[in-house]
Amino acid sequence: MRSLFALTNRELAHDQLRRHGTMLAIASLLVLAWLAWMVLARINVYATTDQARVEVAQAVYFVQAPVSGRVTKSNLELGRPVQQGDVLIELEADPQKLRIEGEQAHQNALQNQLADLGRELSAQQKALVAEGADGSLAVDQARSALAEAQETARLAQDELRRRRELFKEGLLSQLDLEQYESDASKKNIELAAAHTAVGRAGREQRVHGSERQARIEEIQSNIGQTEGELAASGNSVQQLQNELGRHQILAAGAGRLDETVDLKPGSYVREGDRLAAIVPDGQMRIVAYFEPRAAIGRVQPGQTAWLRLDGFPSEEYGAVMAKVGSVGSEVRDGRVRVELALQNNGRVSLQHGLPGTLEIAIERVSPVSFLLRKAGGYFAQPATQPPASAAVPQATSQAASP
Repeated sequence: MRSLFALTNRELAHDQLRRHGTMLAIASLLVLAWLAWMVLARINVYATTDQARVEVAQAVYFVQAPVSGRVTKSNLELGRPVQQGDVLIELEADPQKLRIEGEQAHQNALQNQLADLGRELSAQQKALVAEGADGSLAVDQARSALAEAQETARLAQDELRRRRELFKEGLLSQLDLEQYESDASKKNIELAAAHTAVGRAGREQRVHGSERQARIEEIQSNIGQTEGELAASGNSVQQLQNELGRHQILAAGAGRLDETVDLKPGSYVREGDRLAAIVPDGQMRIVAYFEPRAAIGRVQPGQTAWLRLDGFPSEEYGAVMAKVGSVGSEVRDGRVRVELALQNNGRVSLQHGLPGTLEIAIERVSPVSFLLRKAGGYFAQPATQPPASAAVPQATSQAASP
């Protein structure tokens, strides 16, 4: 019995040792497999941001108030389709309308004055031509009379010389000679008068012409001034019409209204206030904003990404798959802009403005490398991270597949 009991104990010890060896071998294999997986396997590293949303690829037109004023009419209705040039809002513009009416009345008066000046100028020019013709005729007549008087005076002088010769020969009496001398003197007086008439006719022609020409130049000057006033008034009307046009807010493009402000007649808006947005119909894209350290040099075009929409659980609706299209190189408001092209929509009907969380697979690394990076970042964090009061939210990386 004693030998049998000893044999049984040895067998139990041997079995227990064999089981321990087997368990140790299995544990060793598991450790080796885990080490192999840690070194040889590859997992995705993601850059993540919660500042992402779906947008139309075309630019969104923002409706802003160009001037301050009270609303007289508003056509802002959320979701309403509009075409380019449609009137969206009308602002009060009574002062501008009154000023335009006043300037237009002033323009009408200037145009009537210009027409009167034009008619007077035409009449003066015709009178100048007519007076010039009459003056030339009078001068010609005076010159003709002068020539006739010169000829008559010359004949009288010749006749007087002959009579004096006859008087010397005793063939003519003293009385007859005196009569001829009197006739010759009268002819000389008539000749002098003819000379005077020619000069007077020339002077009258010049005086009348200069007076008429001065009046014509005065009218032309008045016409120039009136035309200048008319042009200035036209510019004023154009400026007022431009200002009046700014009181009508038009649609800058076609699309549907979004982000509308509830405006009633009598509401007051200030210059620069954003009143609505016009979302064009077109292809959708994803726009996301990353912290610079998470995006610059890491996010590259062509990388795959997944957008998990807020309000649409990915377990039920799936994630929206996308490809990185372009990455901004400038930091704005502490973020870098990344644009992505959609690959599929999941089960959601995408609309402009849907927000969500975006994950971009930026690289594939081994698990051990990932853990070493995490450990290095963890131990380096106290020395490099700013105080808690000045901490900035950081974009996260994770090693979980979507």
